[in-house]
Amino acid sequence: MKPAQPNQSLIDGLACLQALAAHGRPIGSRELGRALGLEPTRVNRLLKTLAFVGLAQQDENRKYLPGPGIHALAAQSLRGSGLIRRALGPLESLFDLELQVAMGVLWGDQVCYLYLHSPGETAAEGIGQSPLYPAAWSGLGQALLADLTDDEVRSLYAEGRHLVAPTGPAVDLDELLEQLAEVRKQGYAVPQTLESQGVRTLGVTLDRDQAAIGVAGRFTDRRIPAILRRLEKVARAIDAA
Repeated sequence: MKPAQPNQSLIDGLACLQALAAHGRPIGSRELGRALGLEPTRVNRLLKTLAFVGLAQQDENRKYLPGPGIHALAAQSLRGSGLIRRALGPLESLFDLELQVAMGVLWGDQVCYLYLHSPGETAAEGIGQSPLYPAAWSGLGQALLADLTDDEVRSLYAEGRHLVAPTGPAVDLDELLEQLAEVRKQGYAVPQTLESQGVRTLGVTLDRDQAAIGVAGRFTDRRIPAILRRLEKVARAIDAA
């Protein structure tokens, strides 16, 4: 629910922090400002504040990268929520499907994958290795968006409301809302991915956490009921852990 007077400085500061964490290399305030659609002087001031509290740092070229505090914050949040710890065992039970196995949360109009395991990888390799992905083209993303009202989805995709720098093609909001209505009706999401080529994802939400789990790959419509039963069983196990 949107507060009566949201703190825009806090919102912009968190956007800078997230973009910094996701960028993968040092970045200057002007480049970051362009990516987020924010005024460079404001971004510079926010980055200096983040550096002051240890969540950012500067390299020898005066560019910014994540500071040690962000690792402490990440570790404490994972420990505090317990979601990864509760989910790993149940998620591993899906590996025999020979599909990608994922768990993610919604961040703005993107999905942040907390876990994304591909066939042939060890279980540990699936933790925190995937970048943000447009929620509109993700089974997990659509499942999570379907938990919102249409007005909340419209607000999320309103121009200038991005919590992160937009990725992927523009979203046809009317088409997305139609897809979300179908997701609510059937209880799961199964869209084509951006990469397509027959690859799609099947996602369901968890009841206890604001998160979703799913699988991705090439599978026929005939396999959907069996895969869905497996996902729902795993979701119940995570919720009950």
